[in-house]
Amino acid sequence: MNRRRTATIVSVVAALLIGLAAGVFLGRPNSTDDGGPVLGTVEIGFAQDMSIHHEQAISLCDNLAADVDPKVGQVCAGIRANQGREIGMLRGWLELYDLPQSSPTPMAWMGSEHHGGHDISSAQLPGMASWMEIDELRGLNGRAAEVRFLQLMLRHHQGGLDMAGYAAGHTDVAPIERIATGMVYEQTQEVLVMDQLLRDRSSAALPYP
Repeated sequence: MNRRRTATIVSVVAALLIGLAAGVFLGRPNSTDDGGPVLGTVEIGFAQDMSIHHEQAISLCDNLAADVDPKVGQVCAGIRANQGREIGMLRGWLELYDLPQSSPTPMAWMGSEHHGGHDISSAQLPGMASWMEIDELRGLNGRAAEVRFLQLMLRHHQGGLDMAGYAAGHTDVAPIERIATGMVYEQTQEVLVMDQLLRDRSSAALPYP
């Protein structure tokens, strides 16, 4: 296991512990006797699917060559910090509710409608890279790696924005609304930066969806 991947795992575990500690301090949220918030289908599905979605964003960074432009490296640093922390919070809530960390029906929480052109009854999370695309990224260096990474991460963020935007607009649980709204803000900023970096390399974004 390389040093960068080890650091990522440590940060995610630390964030998970923080999320659990915060939940214990505030009281178990699935207890309605004390008037605490109750997670429903949207909140549970969002926490399960977004944590998996975030994991792949970090994996894309882990498979990016070390010789890329520092500006691209800075994008990864932000993604690792933000999404590692959010994984800890999402999984902390699921742990407090004694809920599974993944869903047998991914994206079902967004209903039977289509969002961003995706059939959300599908098991494929929106914007996710395939294993073949990740393997391709792993084999690239320099400018070619930068372009492919930016393309894959831009598409990935577009999927994340669909998910976070839906959750923010369809939850009555304040902590979920706050984290989903925060994701929309931070990922929108990262999309703007990555889009400009891709334009600077005279390259186009991948189709989405």
